[in-house]
Amino acid sequence: MSRGFNEREKQVITNSLIEQGRILFSKLGFQKTSILEITKNVGIAQGTFYKFFNSKEELYFVILEMEEEKIKEQFANVDIFKENQPNKAIKSILRQMINTIETNPLIRELYFGSSMKDMLKKLSPELLEKHFKNDATSFLPLIEKLKNKGFIIEENPEVIAGVARSLFVLTLHQNEIGVAVYQETIELLIDLIVDGLIKVEGI
Repeated sequence: MSRGFNEREKQVITNSLIEQGRILFSKLGFQKTSILEITKNVGIAQGTFYKFFNSKEELYFVILEMEEEKIKEQFANVDIFKENQPNKAIKSILRQMINTIETNPLIRELYFGSSMKDMLKKLSPELLEKHFKNDATSFLPLIEKLKNKGFIIEENPEVIAGVARSLFVLTLHQNEIGVAVYQETIELLIDLIVDGLIKVEGI
């Protein structure tokens, strides 16, 4: 029978599982990375893994959320009013975020490694719902800043977050969109989304 872990040990092991998961998922891909290999690198028994995560999919999802937070933080403090053209600044941020997504191996693996279907089947609805709510909440500071400057945003944060997710997912389907027109299509969608969501009061 394995001994229990105190809170400090639990945190250390959780962090180690996340770190080793990130390394192995990036190097080998989701499908080829085994729980055994992750736990071996951490120095715990394979069965102990399930004291911390319900599945390999859940660990991968947690790592993806952390990658997403890094992307959000990267642009959270950008002064969108610096040049008195907030729409232009937001479009620039979206383009940079898309570039980050296009080059992030963990996010690319999720879509191109056929991991999405497996992950969604094994994640609890509560976990996904929490993720979507966090996405919506992350837009609240930006919405408040714009409203305080006299801009009108009628759609609720959940819809705005859904639109953003839809845009990012499209970046992973270049072939279906058409490689020749992909870049122009994304540029036009960014213009339509930002200009459609953010309106100047009185216009």
